[in-house]
Parts: sequence; C-alpha cells; structure tokens
Amino acid sequence: MRPPRILAAIFESTVLMGTITVVVVALAVYLSYVAANGLPFVATYQVSVQVANADELAKNADVRVGGARVGQVLAITPEPASRTWPHPFAQLRLALDPSLGPLAPDTRYRIRLSSVLGGKYLELIPGHLRAGRIPDGGTLRLSTNPARNHELPFVDFDTALGTFGPATERPLRAALAELGDIVAGRGNQLNDSLYALGRLVGPLDRLLAVVATPSSQLGALITGAARTTSALASVAPTLTDLLGRAASTFGVLARSRLGAAIDQAPATEAVATGVLARSVPVLAEAHRILAELRPAAAALPAAARGLDQVVLAGTPIWRPVPRLASELGGALAAVEALARDPASRATFGALGSDDLATVGSSAFVGLGAVLRAAAPAQFACNAIGLWVRNFASSLSEGDASGAWLRAMPLFDQSQSSQAATPAPDLHLNYYPIESPRQCQAGNEGYTGAQLIGNPPRTSTTVDDTAPPPGVLEEGRKAGLVP
Repeated sequence: MRPPRILAAIFESTVLMGTITVVVVALAVYLSYVAANGLPFVATYQVSVQVANADELAKNADVRVGGARVGQVLAITPEPASRTWPHPFAQLRLALDPSLGPLAPDTRYRIRLSSVLGGKYLELIPGHLRAGRIPDGGTLRLSTNPARNHELPFVDFDTALGTFGPATERPLRAALAELGDIVAGRGNQLNDSLYALGRLVGPLDRLLAVVATPSSQLGALITGAARTTSALASVAPTLTDLLGRAASTFGVLARSRLGAAIDQAPATEAVATGVLARSVPVLAEAHRILAELRPAAAALPAAARGLDQVVLAGTPIWRPVPRLASELGGALAAVEALARDPASRATFGALGSDDLATVGSSAFVGLGAVLRAAAPAQFACNAIGLWVRNFASSLSEGDASGAWLRAMPLFDQSQSSQAATPAPDLHLNYYPIESPRQCQAGNEGYTGAQLIGNPPRTSTTVDDTAPPPGVLEEGRKAGLVP
C-alpha cells in the first residue's frame, strides 16, 4: 500500500507538480523549435547547393525528389560573385534523408512553385554517375558553362504573372472587356468552335506525342534556339546596324538599274528559251556527229603515238631548214637578178627554144655555179693560180729523158689494202677548206697521228701569183674579195 501513498503525496505537492509542468512545457517548446530543423538525435545527409535566385524560397522549405519530400532547407545564405559565377547568388544548406546520399556529380536541381497560393520548394533530380560522388558537407556549384551548371532554368507561374505590371494592367483589362463584347451573343459559334476543337484534340494529341518522343529532339531544338538568341543578344546593336545598312543598300539597288534589269528578266528568259529551242536541232546533230566519231576515238592513242614519233624523227631534219631556206632565198634572188638582166634576156632570146638553147642555158647556169663556188677559194687562197703554176712546172721540169711530175707517191700496206679500221697514221683531207679564214690545201701539217677530214686550224698564207689586171677590182665589186 506504500506506492499509492507515494504517488498521492507527489500529486498533493504543489511545488513538485508545478516543477514537472514547467519542465514538460519547456521540453515541448524546445522540441517544437528544433523540430523545424529536424528531429534531434536523427542523422541527416547535409549538402549545399548554389542557386542564382532564391526569391520567395523560405527557410525550412521542402526538398523533393519526384514530388516526395526527402529533406528541408536549413539555411539560405547570400553570397557574392565567384570565379565560376559572375553575379551574386544564394547558397542553400540542405538536410536530406541519409538514404539519398551521396549524390552523383551530375545531380540537377531547380526551385519550383508549390501552389498558386505561393510557397516554393527545391526539386532535386539525382544523377547517375558513380565517380566523384558529393560527400556529406559537399557543394553543388553554379557555373557559366552549361555542361557544369547544376541548376536548371524554370519559369514559375508567379514569374510569368509578374510580367503583367502596372503598365500592362489597364490595356489587359480593356482587352478582356473587348473580348467579352466579342463573345456576347455568339453561343452557337462558340459551341461550334468547341466541337471543332474537340475533333482537333485527337490529332493534336497524336502530334504532340510524336513531338514529345526523344527522337524528335524538340528539347535540343529549343535549347539550341535559346543559345542562339543568347548569343545574338550580345551582338544585337551590331546586328541592328547591319540590318539598317542592308536596308539602305537594297533601297539604293531598287532605285538603280538593277530593278530595270530584273523587270527585263522575263522577256530575256523568253528570248533565251526561243534560242535554246532553235539550238536543239544543232545540238542533236552535234550529238550524232560525236556518236559517229566515238569509234575513231579508240584509234587516237595509236595515231598520237605515231605522230609523236614522226615529230621526234623529223625534228633533226627540220633544224637545217631555216639555213636551207635562207640559201634558197639567195639562189632565187640570183635567178631573179639573172632574169631581169637585159643581157640575159637577150641571150636566152637568141638561144630560142631548141635543144641547143636548153643545153647552153644549162651549161651557162652550171658554169655560173662552178665559178661562184670556186671564187672564194681563188680570191682567198689562190687555188687555181697555184694549181696551174704547179701543173706547168711539172710539165716543164725534167732531164734529158723527159719532163716529170713533181710528185712522189708513198705507199703504205695498211693504207692500200682493206682493213676494218683506218691506219693509225692515216692523214687524209677529202675536202680542204679554202676561204678567207683558212687555206688548207697544201698547208696541212703532218703530226704522225691519224687525221681524217679537215684539220682544226691551218694558215691563210699561200704563194702569191699575179692575177690578170683588173680581176681583184671586179671581185671586190662583186663582193667575192674581202
């Protein structure tokens, strides 16, 4: 019976009951205060995330994954611009369920609206990478590089409504009033529109299903368009100036002859069409000719090779042609001079057209050629005079038995019989050069070595004989004596 008495004594003690009541109330107040930041003595996984704008996100706001609450925001701290983010931002310290951590390094997040009445929460989208997990106390940072930025852009309903400021409220109210006047008394038309809209929903739903498939890459298109507009925003003044200048340029072109040329383009095209139509028979005939020539194309390589061989073989032959043409020109000039000479015409006229005339003219021409060829040798080297003198002396000199030729033949067995090669000491000049530069006949020096043909150099000094009076002067006038 003692325990009931002890309990009764406790409840009857006013001081003790007051103390117990104060302790319980204080404990309840403490628990209600700290419960906002999580129950005491309960482990949590804490990480920090950086957001560009924490507007209307309150402390102790929910952190959700797929709509389920997995933690709360313990603190919101403003931060200045950093090395990776050029603007001020807010850093959120999160307390998450331990089963959620550690988060993957490709985890994304965004601030979303809880309801149309207000309030926001932080939505986490866990990643899938295994390497580089975020440890307890780690931070997911903002970055200007889209590939490294963890925050996803999101436009909430309140942000969209915020665009309708005082400057747009009055025009919007007037537009709604006018819209009311427009739909008034048009119930049947609205019903028809709704019926047509109902029929449109089915195909539209299928169209949106096709667009929503990953293969359509609509998200990539929108993202690319957003990046394109962001890139163009930085050069908007330059682009505007470019468009303005282009407008001026096109205005000048419109006032120039270019506009008249464009106006004449249809007529020009009509004329060109007629010309091309008339060219069709010619082109068809050309096509037929080319088709007939096609078999001959197979023979072109062989013909080209033969022509190449002809050109290669004929090149050495054609090289002396200019010299021959020059000499032939001189010969023709001499013939022309002969034909113009009155004495020549009288001579040929006297000869007539009988055979004697032909023989005489041929002999005359041949004698002229012989004299023209022998004249340089005579005037430069006195060849005829020396030959006549030596021939005369060979007939006049001798003894009692008679005259003899001043010649002594030398016979060499290796030179007088047939051999595969000439004798090593053979000295023979078939056609000695007789000109103002050299007088080789009788001036070839014998060296004991083989020399067949013209020696490299001989003297121009020969025995002088007295020519008949006036011969040298006539030779100089004819250009035969230097």
